[in-house]
Amino acid sequence: MLRIRKRRWLRLLALILILTLAASCQERLAQVGIPLAYGLTGLCLALLVSPTLTAGAVGFVVGCVLGAAVYNNSLKRQLLER
Repeated sequence: MLRIRKRRWLRLLALILILTLAASCQERLAQVGIPLAYGLTGLCLALLVSPTLTAGAVGFVVGCVLGAAVYNNSLKRQLLER
C-alpha cells in the first residue's frame, strides 16, 4: 500500500515538473502541440491494433516523430514565403 502511494506522489511530482517547465519554455505551443497530437493519435492507433505496452510506446514515438516532421515542413514553408 505504501509503495502505491509513493508511486502516486512521484507521478504527481513528475507531472507538476513537466507542467512547470512547459509553462516557462520559450517554444510556441504549436511546436509542442502538433507532435504531441500526432503522438497521441499514433498511440491510440497502435493500441487498437495491438493492445500491449510496447505497441503503445512505439506508436507514440512514431507519431511524435511524424508530428515533428509535419511541424518542420510547415515551418520551412513559412520561411520560404517570406
